Amino acid sequence: MVSRNIALDYAKGIGIVIVVFAHLWRGLSGAGLLNGWGPDLVAGVSSACTLLSMPIFFFVSGLLYGRGMDRRHGLKEFAGKVDAIFYPYLIWSLIIGLFEVLGSGLRNHSGGWGDLLDILWNPHGIFWFLYVLLLTFALIELAINFAGVQRTRLLVLPIGVLLLWMHPWAPKLFCLPEFCMSFIYFAVGVTLAGSVPKVQKPSWAGFALALGGLLLLTYMAHSAWGMGTHSLRSVSPNALPTALAVLALFMAMCYALPETGLSWLAYLGERSMDIYLVHLLFVATVRIILQKALHTHALGVYFVFGISLGIGGALVLSNMIKSSRARYLFSPPRFLSLKLRLATSRSSVAV
Repeated sequence: MVSRNIALDYAKGIGIVIVVFAHLWRGLSGAGLLNGWGPDLVAGVSSACTLLSMPIFFFVSGLLYGRGMDRRHGLKEFAGKVDAIFYPYLIWSLIIGLFEVLGSGLRNHSGGWGDLLDILWNPHGIFWFLYVLLLTFALIELAINFAGVQRTRLLVLPIGVLLLWMHPWAPKLFCLPEFCMSFIYFAVGVTLAGSVPKVQKPSWAGFALALGGLLLLTYMAHSAWGMGTHSLRSVSPNALPTALAVLALFMAMCYALPETGLSWLAYLGERSMDIYLVHLLFVATVRIILQKALHTHALGVYFVFGISLGIGGALVLSNMIKSSRARYLFSPPRFLSLKLRLATSRSSVAV
């Protein structure tokens, strides 16, 4: 019996590597280290990273949620999402924000103390993703509350299309433009939850074919069709056809990988949240040291150290934190856990 869909771990593992690369790439661009490259190429690589990574994470989240939404929904389920998503969002927004304030003059986009005060309604930097993911769960739980699970399964895709259409008029507060652009991929995941296979179909030929199609499609979308995303966060509506085609080829590629022998890649997928939260500390520090202290201009050095430490360093540091008294940087203590407090209050009422 298959207890875990390994293809989804592969997808998240590859996705988080792309995220780390993208943030390193944009940091190098902001620091002027890519000035010798054509601006269209620099922007195209950044756009391609967004097209590859963001739909993947929203789609996988929707797929996993859709498979269990019949039995796992409601206030208690959403409280668990608050603990798992919003709590680390707050903690790590403050940590990275403090890092930016203290690194003023060294980093490309130095922050001020005022930037630490508005994270409840104005997510900064990369953490928009966690904020929007929580809004996504909030909306679908609200839909289930009013329409029920089965109707919500039918409504979720039209809601995604409606939100995408509303994107130009969405106010920037609460990351609403990104929410409108991203929900559609979560909706696709929920809609396909019952039809996406749970077992691998290993084929290196199939993998190569899907990867070749993915690279060709991404290249043509940016060089010939003008269908790259206009947003560095989520995917703008003009690139929806490209993003859906990329997503289909990407998932075909992941399902074509063998079920065994790539445990390291599956492990990256399992730990993608930890890497996402921590990697900027390493990526930014590597660039600062190499550029400001060692005056290095060899891009290969930045890529090797930036990606390896952005992933490996993030894993080591998160392991150290989770095994120490600082483990509450990742998950709330009992007295702050909304899920536990809700369960306790309900138990008291039952008694």
